[in-house]
Amino acid sequence: MQAAKDVSLFLKKRAAIEEEYGKQMIKLAQSMTESFDKGHSNNLRSYGTTWLSFLKVHEKIGEQRIKFSSDITEVSDDIQITYKDTEKSRKQAKELGVRHEKNRVDAEIALEKSKQKYEQSSEDWEKAILNRNQNETDPNARKTGLFKNNKTPAQLKKIVDDSCAKANLAQSTYKSQLSSTNAARHEYFSAHLPSDISTLHNLNNECCAAIKYQLARYAYIFELALIQDGLALDNDEGNGLRSLTEKINHNKDTEELVQEFSKRAQAINKEDIPYKEYIMSSTAMSILKPNPVFGVPLTTLMERDKHEIPLIVTKCVEAIENYGLKSVGIYRLSGTNTHIQRLKNDFDFNCGEVDLSTEDNRADINNITGVLKLWFRELPDPVFPRSSYQHFMNAASKLSLFIHCHLLNHTVEIENERMRVLGLHTIINDLPDAHYATLKYIMRHLDKVQQHQEYNKMNTSNLATILGMSLMGGDENHIKIVQTVLENYSLIFEPDE
Repeated sequence: MQAAKDVSLFLKKRAAIEEEYGKQMIKLAQSMTESFDKGHSNNLRSYGTTWLSFLKVHEKIGEQRIKFSSDITEVSDDIQITYKDTEKSRKQAKELGVRHEKNRVDAEIALEKSKQKYEQSSEDWEKAILNRNQNETDPNARKTGLFKNNKTPAQLKKIVDDSCAKANLAQSTYKSQLSSTNAARHEYFSAHLPSDISTLHNLNNECCAAIKYQLARYAYIFELALIQDGLALDNDEGNGLRSLTEKINHNKDTEELVQEFSKRAQAINKEDIPYKEYIMSSTAMSILKPNPVFGVPLTTLMERDKHEIPLIVTKCVEAIENYGLKSVGIYRLSGTNTHIQRLKNDFDFNCGEVDLSTEDNRADINNITGVLKLWFRELPDPVFPRSSYQHFMNAASKLSLFIHCHLLNHTVEIENERMRVLGLHTIINDLPDAHYATLKYIMRHLDKVQQHQEYNKMNTSNLATILGMSLMGGDENHIKIVQTVLENYSLIFEPDE
């Protein structure tokens, strides 16, 4: 942009002094050289070097009389138009870039506010939990804040539940804002910012190309008017006007400018902002989940609770069999996440006190199937232990018995489906007691579910596909194993006495 202004100014003055002969020309060339040196003390690049040489040529031809001021004025006006058009486009591009950046910054500010609200509501929930526990363990303890007045257990529970709901709502808002902020950042860094830079780059290229063209045009006019100054226009040293204009490399100039700027500019982190979960204190967690059942190994649950089958499994299965066997899409349809999380918290707090027969819990059987699937998914070691995965896959694959007949001297391949089932039977019988009992119980339940497929539309293949991830993993072979065990439930498991 400054180059366009300089060239336009030069040509206007050049046209004005053409009639004043050589001294004015020399004076102008020297003045412009000095002015350019003051404003460009650093690396001149191709344009700056060419421009200084350009002025020196005019200093040499200062004594020559030139009468083509009208042509020079026309060139100058065209460059001025180019400058104004480019400046207008540059301002528009700048305004658009500022607006895009403002949208990103506003989203980040909104994210920070939602994060603070989430942390505050989570802290309030934690305080409510601690105060309720303090009231239960030491009723005479000093109360402060919301708990300054004595509260009944029901009031304390309501405060905890309200705090939990607010924390969950704030968490949901925080996650939603986080997603939209990351989307805005991604759009800014991957689309808007590159587009804005590209626009400015294109404007610069167009302006430089126009300047280069006009200078070449000026050189051509000058050549026609000053045939006598041929050496000044072109010579063996390459210092003529025509040669000088060809030395301008705006692409290289732009590249060097960007590299120089990048060395001074600070690096911009374009990565998505990660989600930061609020971590409660160990004291609050021990109060919230005194006897957790989620994420606890099966063997640990059996030894701790003295139940052969985890209580959460029997409670959920009994509720499903009592109220949901004929529910269409059972296990396939998802429940309400907030309800499932509430059930999870209740089970972790006191599994024995959870009542799934209430009207609220019976209203949507998918909430109960959802919390059961969640429990299976969060087991550290699935019901089908990872240590036995390879054995299960080998047994579930199509086994072939190759019997070598020495008398006939050939090999016979025999496909034996029964051997596959017996292989699974052997592996399952060798499972740890907790895994075997739980697997047998849940398979008996799923067998009962598929017996009602006329109503619930869930056959063994559908159940294996839905529950394969929860019971064993998401691999296609794992789903095949679950389906095989379910289809041969009565053959694989020992009958109940």
